[in-house]
Amino acid sequence: MIERDLKEVVGALMRVLDGGTISRAEVEDLAFEATGDLQVALTDAFIKLLDFAFDCESGKTTPDAPTRAGLQRCLDNIVRAATELRELRRERGNVPG
Repeated sequence: MIERDLKEVVGALMRVLDGGTISRAEVEDLAFEATGDLQVALTDAFIKLLDFAFDCESGKTTPDAPTRAGLQRCLDNIVRAATELRELRRERGNVPG
């Protein structure tokens, strides 16, 4: 479940960073379950995507430099947290190498 949730959030971030738009409904449909740093990173991304969706609905369809930097940081934080979680699980023997 976590993998699919991650893919959906990361896909939405990448689409927006690539110049696409997103609606509030699309953001609100994103679902994710996680803990620790990954939960924090996903929640931050959700909030930033929701803010961007409000901007899209107001006619602003491309993120400005600070918005783009914030969205990129969210993506970077998700990748970092997911990588750390995967490595931890691998060390504990919960995920095949």
